[in-house]
Amino acid sequence: MARVTGLWVYQTSGRRPNPEAVAARAQRHGIKWLTVQAVEGDKLLDADWLHSMRRATKDRQMRLGVHGFIGRPRPKPAAEAEAMARAIELARADFAIINAEIQYEQTPRASQAFVHAFRRLKPEFPSYLSSFGRPKFHSSLDWAAWAAGGFRGMPQAYENLNAEKLKPIQCVNDWSRFFERRALRPTLGCFSEHGHSHLPTQRLVQSVREVPRLRFNIFRHGTVTDAELKALSAVV
Repeated sequence: MARVTGLWVYQTSGRRPNPEAVAARAQRHGIKWLTVQAVEGDKLLDADWLHSMRRATKDRQMRLGVHGFIGRPRPKPAAEAEAMARAIELARADFAIINAEIQYEQTPRASQAFVHAFRRLKPEFPSYLSSFGRPKFHSSLDWAAWAAGGFRGMPQAYENLNAEKLKPIQCVNDWSRFFERRALRPTLGCFSEHGHSHLPTQRLVQSVREVPRLRFNIFRHGTVTDAELKALSAVV
């Protein structure tokens, strides 16, 4: 079975991508699920696009998740939890990914407040926390609150941004202090940012092989290349 199975898709990064084209490309490279941007802070984004993404994935028997970056410009845990719950229902999503970073790190009590509000609305819904690759460098974020709330871990293993500290194996080892290791789903960085470029494809593949058994996902459609998708699809 392929080890790299998921792909992140955004609707606010430039022109909104065509759902049929996105799903078709992903399927050609063995991707089994897409996660689509549905929320920004406490705001629900384009509902028609979400419906179209659901149709495109359903037609191809792919799973669909919704994700949202919470905390921007400042945490509003109850309102953000409500927005995520609405997005799940609107997209008829199979799972959710909550992206909480510096804003929640700087407001330590916000994590517990979000978890409480979200689980009141969606007590058993399969959900992941996506955040900093190395919890040891971000101890002010209440990692334990997310784990205790039944969230699985999705480390941002962006080795392309920091080859010394963000190798997937390092991120997995660090996150497993809080989250069940076998349920971790690391995210590979296939993008360029702040002077950092894509990893060489050979190293990208090797970084997955260094973490046995776990399944990975890719950040993101619009930046990942066909060459990277092809190479990663061959990792089993």
